[in-house]
Amino acid sequence: MKREKSEVDHIPLDLEEAILTRLPAKSLMKFLCVSKMWSSTIRSQRFVNSYFAMSSTMGSRFTISFDCGSRGKIDDARMFIFSSSYECERSSSLATTLRMTIPSVILSRGAVCRSVHGLIGCVMSGPFLVCNPSTNKFTRLPSTGPCTSWGYDPVGDQFKTLTNVSYPNQPPDHLMHEVIRLGGGGGGLEPSSSWTSYRFASPPYMAVTKSICINGFVYYAAWTPTRTTNPVIVCFDVRSERLSCIKAPRPVVWWEGDSILIEYKGKLASIARHPYSDFSTFDLWILEDVKTHDWSKQTFELPFSLGLARHITSPGTNSLGEIIFAPTLLSYDVEPFYIYYYNVERKDMRRVRLLGIADDEEFRRRYGIGGQCYVLISPQHVESIASL
Repeated sequence: MKREKSEVDHIPLDLEEAILTRLPAKSLMKFLCVSKMWSSTIRSQRFVNSYFAMSSTMGSRFTISFDCGSRGKIDDARMFIFSSSYECERSSSLATTLRMTIPSVILSRGAVCRSVHGLIGCVMSGPFLVCNPSTNKFTRLPSTGPCTSWGYDPVGDQFKTLTNVSYPNQPPDHLMHEVIRLGGGGGGLEPSSSWTSYRFASPPYMAVTKSICINGFVYYAAWTPTRTTNPVIVCFDVRSERLSCIKAPRPVVWWEGDSILIEYKGKLASIARHPYSDFSTFDLWILEDVKTHDWSKQTFELPFSLGLARHITSPGTNSLGEIIFAPTLLSYDVEPFYIYYYNVERKDMRRVRLLGIADDEEFRRRYGIGGQCYVLISPQHVESIASL
């Protein structure tokens, strides 16, 4: 009697994708080699979007970037990107995991590493870097210089950079900008060569803060046209690629030489404090209405001082709306690295230790970490498997 061949029911594609979206990005990258069908599924824009949507519901985490402190040969320099475990309101410590190491990168006080829609844009003195710590991939763009901003258009599903550029014989009444559009408007950047650029002019201004992208708009503070006159927030609409200016109180732009722009509950906000005194108080300015240029101000006193204010920054808030404060430098010695969460409603602050950042002696010795190491934290990072 012949045995009948058993038939295996195929898993429906929708169910297969639902299962895959719940796996870590690292596992998905390995599955690319399993079969052409799985590779096609995981690389499809539909799956990339589904994976990002699922990751967005998983909780709040952040990335931590720093270099090895090398100020000598560029070949000896490197940047490390860690990610934290998911944040918990009652946690006194968070584990961190090294996601990627990028060679030949030196950070400075003016450097920026911002997570926008799952990808990290790094502004430094050299070429602009786009990194995906979930896939351990990065690409360099032709944008250079500290005046580069990183934005995302949620409607067109496209990443863009905005850079202030100069060229010989540039008229003094114009400031040139270059916009680079990455990919074809389908989320990922796909081939590294998939970008286009164009330039446009605006009335002159002088940018004085790092930029931040909120809901499809890039913001940074500036004087227009020159220093000490007419403080504004420059607003770049990532979708329409148009610039506008929002009137701002002077402390929002320049409070004794140091103001910090953050996102606070979906709105643009500025933290103003005196950089050369103990960080025990700060003013929180919130842009309440973009059209009327209406700002609100609240003053807060911290439960305890965080030390010299110029050595403390705020990368933003977590998903609970708590304001994060963090050191700008790694300690020279092997010792714990702490960040602080300030709850505006309760007016209390808690300290959380990041494990494996500055307290790992073996890691420091292996990578030759020493000297002045700048630390850049980007909150509310969401895992993405967009290709670079």
